[in-house]
Amino acid sequence: MAKTVYAIEGLDRLGKGTLISGILNREGFYNVIHFGKPEVLTTYKNAKQGYDEIHVPHSRHPLYLYQRESFINSMLIAKSGARVIFDRWHLGEFVYGPMYRAYPGDYVFDIEHKVDIQDADIRLILLLEDFEHSKHFESDGESFDDTKRRDEQELFVTAFNRSIIRDKRKVVVTDSETGGFRPKEDILEEVLA
Repeated sequence: MAKTVYAIEGLDRLGKGTLISGILNREGFYNVIHFGKPEVLTTYKNAKQGYDEIHVPHSRHPLYLYQRESFINSMLIAKSGARVIFDRWHLGEFVYGPMYRAYPGDYVFDIEHKVDIQDADIRLILLLEDFEHSKHFESDGESFDDTKRRDEQELFVTAFNRSIIRDKRKVVVTDSETGGFRPKEDILEEVLA
């Protein structure tokens, strides 16, 4: 039976878009909400400069506030019963906030409790790369820092384990024999089963 909400997390270039297309083709219409990295808007750029210079607490940092409100609103959408797929969701903030934006990302777990999403019909999917066998990743120069992929994935796993969402699945996308991607139909079956 299809879930109301699918939330798909993981490193860049592990097939989130391909998986979403597969879910849509198999299950029908869903609203797809993509959480990309925050845009470099002048207001945030200026605020970050101020943050770096005078050490404004992260709880008042405009980018932090923007991210927090975005994820609170997305949790409310998830709880509403809307059919939605989140292409990236709140767990990435636990990874990217401290690594690249100079503020902690632990607040995402407080949001899960604040909005009380335990009863929502959500399946959280974490796509993983098997670094011991992987030959499918080649840098496209668009990831934050390609050398930090292992560190990022470790933080995603930590965030995934800490999340209170009940229906969670870790899905390894790497074929251990070939080092390439597993067949997309196999990954889709694992996600939807």
